[in-house]
Amino acid sequence: MSLLHRGKTKDVYSHGDHTIELKFTDRVTLNDAGEIDPGGNNVSEVLLDGQGFACLSMTTAIFDYLAKNGIPTHMVSYDLDNLSMVARKAETFKPGLEWVCRWRGTGSFVRRYHNIPGVSEGMVLPTPVHEITIKDDEGGDPMIVPDSIVALNMIPRDQLDELIALNTKTMSLLRDFYLEKGLDLWDIKIEWGKDAETGKLMLIDEVSANGCRAFDMKGNRIVGQELSACFRA
Repeated sequence: MSLLHRGKTKDVYSHGDHTIELKFTDRVTLNDAGEIDPGGNNVSEVLLDGQGFACLSMTTAIFDYLAKNGIPTHMVSYDLDNLSMVARKAETFKPGLEWVCRWRGTGSFVRRYHNIPGVSEGMVLPTPVHEITIKDDEGGDPMIVPDSIVALNMIPRDQLDELIALNTKTMSLLRDFYLEKGLDLWDIKIEWGKDAETGKLMLIDEVSANGCRAFDMKGNRIVGQELSACFRA
């Protein structure tokens, strides 16, 4: 088994013809101020004990739940003791897309629309707001609309329509799962790809505390390893 890629928080190893092995680590990312920030672009030289286990355990619990509800993911198997996941090899949509769903206004949503009357932190949105962004750290992960995705030959129209429907179902299931855990999910970011062998759509990467905002029913934000622990109960 050889190292194929060293990511910010995960390492990718060879495994089989159509699979890879992801090794979750205790590395964390920092923002430019040196603070721990899942969206940061700088990797800390100091490891955060238990971080890899927290991310893997939450991701596998969510992937198991989604699979039982008909959502395809890249996960094949996992080993919590060894902080590893065997996953199907995936092709991503270049230059990389992230899919966001919001049930409350916060973060970049509020900053983007702050001049519109009624926009405030934590505002309840009457319907879920679905966004697609381009993975571009330097450009601030700009949003892109479906027509542009098709026009730029990133995803064919028929496949994009299928993906939008699949993403909408997945986001609804995710919110339901968080509610089962006593959590109010404000927003979440996930990533889709295609099975490199079959071309079928599947949820990839991880779904962990690194990519969402969640609160308990008293309005207290739950983050990091504390959030991950909710999914092991």
